[in-house]
Amino acid sequence: MSQVEKKQRGRRALTPGQKILFVAALLVVFGLCSTVFLDLRSMEKANAIPEDVSDWPDPVTAYLMADEGSLVAPFYNEGLAVDGEYGRGTEIQMESWEPFVAENGQEYYHVYVDGRMGYVPCSNVTDDRSALLPESRVYVRSTVHMMENATDVDIGPLAQKGALLQVVGYDYFKPDGSVNLYHVMMGDEFGWIKSEYVVQDYGESMTHWHEDTDYADHVYRGDDFGGGDPGGLDYWPHEKGDFASQGNVMPVDVYGLFIPASHSKPSTVAEYMKLAEGNKCNAFVVTLNEGVDLAYESPLLTEDGIIDGYNVINSAEDFARSIQMLKDAGYYVIGRIATFQDSPLALAHPEWSVSDWSGQPLELGGSYWPSAYCRDVWEMKAAFAVEAVDMFGLNEIQFDYVRFPDLTQDMEATGTIDMKSTMEESKAQALQRFLTYATDLIHAHGAYVAADMFGETGNFYVAPYGQYWPAISDVVDVICGMPYPDHFGRFQDNNQWIVPYRMPYRATYIWADKVYERQTECASPAITRTWIQSWDDYGYVYDSAAIQRQILALYDKGITGGYMLWHGNGSLAIPEKLPEVLKYDYRAEYEKAAAQNIKLSQYLKISTEDAQTSQ
Repeated sequence: MSQVEKKQRGRRALTPGQKILFVAALLVVFGLCSTVFLDLRSMEKANAIPEDVSDWPDPVTAYLMADEGSLVAPFYNEGLAVDGEYGRGTEIQMESWEPFVAENGQEYYHVYVDGRMGYVPCSNVTDDRSALLPESRVYVRSTVHMMENATDVDIGPLAQKGALLQVVGYDYFKPDGSVNLYHVMMGDEFGWIKSEYVVQDYGESMTHWHEDTDYADHVYRGDDFGGGDPGGLDYWPHEKGDFASQGNVMPVDVYGLFIPASHSKPSTVAEYMKLAEGNKCNAFVVTLNEGVDLAYESPLLTEDGIIDGYNVINSAEDFARSIQMLKDAGYYVIGRIATFQDSPLALAHPEWSVSDWSGQPLELGGSYWPSAYCRDVWEMKAAFAVEAVDMFGLNEIQFDYVRFPDLTQDMEATGTIDMKSTMEESKAQALQRFLTYATDLIHAHGAYVAADMFGETGNFYVAPYGQYWPAISDVVDVICGMPYPDHFGRFQDNNQWIVPYRMPYRATYIWADKVYERQTECASPAITRTWIQSWDDYGYVYDSAAIQRQILALYDKGITGGYMLWHGNGSLAIPEKLPEVLKYDYRAEYEKAAAQNIKLSQYLKISTEDAQTSQ
C-alpha cells in the first residue's frame, strides 16, 4: 500500500450533515472575526478623531446658520442621529464643500465643531457672515438708551418702547445664537443696543410683562408722592450676571462687614481682617467714595480735573494692596459708590447738579447732589465703577444713594429747585434707566451690580425720591434694603404700637414681609441682601442679640441672600458684637430649619423677644 493510500485510509470521511455543520462553524468564526475586526476598526476610527482637523487634506472654515424662526442649527453625530444644537454664528471646520448625501437624499457637510466630529445639514452652513443675520429691523421692547459704540460708556439716543430700529450690523453672536449688540439706526441716528431689549414684532414690543404679576397692578398704584408712575416703568426680565466661569463667584449668602473709605488703608484693612478671622464673615463692602472721602487717587477724576475736591485716602497702589489682601484671604469684595450724593462732583460741575434757578448747587441734607437726570453724571459714575473693577478686580459694584434727594417736595411744588430734567421722564424712570445702563456696562467687565434702597421702598408705592422696588430689583443682580429700625417712625400693627428702634425683630420682620411681596412682583428678581443696623440709638443698645434678631427676622420670613452690618464709623467700632452674630452660616441653618418646616429662630432656639438686653 502506497503512502498516499495509507494517508487516505487514515482519514475519516465526513458525512453530509457534518459537512454542513463544518461550513456553518467556519461562517460563524469568520463572522466573529469580521465583527471584532470591524469593532477594532471602529474603535481605531473613533480614537483617531483628532483634536483638530490636521488629517483633513484641505479643511475649510464656515459658520452655522439657523433655521427660519430659530437661533440654532442641529448637529448630527457620525450615525446621523440628532446629537445637540449650536447657535448661529458658531465657527466650524469642514472636511470639504463636497456634501455627503444620506439615503433619504438629505445633504450634509462633514464638520468639526467644539471638539466633536459630525454632520450638519448643508442648508445650515455658509461662508458669508452677512447671511447669518437675516433680520433687517427690530422694535424696542424696553425703553433704554442706545450706546454710541459697543465698548465704552458714551450714551447714545433714548430708544422708546415700540420704536423701529433698522439693523445695520452686530458685534457678535452669543453661544445660544442670540446677538449680543445690534448696530442700529433710529431715524438718522446710529447706536448699539442689547438684543434683550428688542423684538422682531411691533405688537410684541408694546406688550408688558405679566407672567407672574399683572402689569395693571403697577399701573393702579399711581403717582401719589411725585416719584413717578409705576405704569411708565419696564417689567420685562433682565439678564443677570453670571461670572463664575471667569472666577468671580458670588457667595450664596453674603455675611459682610463694612469699611468706610477713610478706613481703607492697608494697615487698617488688616485690622478688619482680624475681626473676620474664625467666623462666617465672607465679604467686605469697601467704600470707594462718600462725602469728600475718596478711597484712591482715581485716574478718571484726575483727568476730569476734580480730584482736588476730594480727600484722597490712598494712592492707587496702596488701595490695590488693600483690596488684594482681602481677595488673597478669600473674601468677596464689593466696591460701594455714593452715586448721586457727591458734593465734590456737584460743586465742580454745577451744570450737572440739583440747583436753584441761578445755577447754584443746593445743599440738601448736608450734601450737594449731582442730578440723577443728568446723563453726564451717569457716564461719570459708570466710568468710575468700571475703572475700579478693572484696576482692583472688585467682584461687585454697589450703588448707594441711587436716588434723588429726599424732602424736596415743597421746593418742587413752588418751583424753587432745578432738578436738571431735560427729558420727559419721571424720577423712577431715570433711576431704572441709569441702573440698566450701568449694569450692562459693568457686566461687560465681569462684575456684579447691587443697588441700595431705603427701607421705605418695601411699601407698594413709588417713593418721592424715585425708588420703586420691583423696577430696580428686575434690573440689578442684588438689591440691598436698608430697613434700619431707627429710620422708621412709630406705627400700629395688630392694634399694637410699634416703636421700631426698640423692637428690632418685629420691625425687621414686618419690613421683610412687605419685601417678600415686592419680590413676587418682579419678572427677574434680584438677590436680596440686607443692611443691618449695628449702632446704638436713642439710649437703646444694639448689642449682639439686638443685631442678631434683625438677621433672624429676615430668614424667618424667607428673605435670604445674607446681610451686611452697617455702622457709619466702620465695624471696628463694634468688635465685641461680632462673634455671636457671625458664628452662624445662616443660610445653611435656614435650609435645615425649612426641612423641618419651622422658622430659623425656632431651629436655633434663639429668642426673638424684643426686650432690652443691655443698658
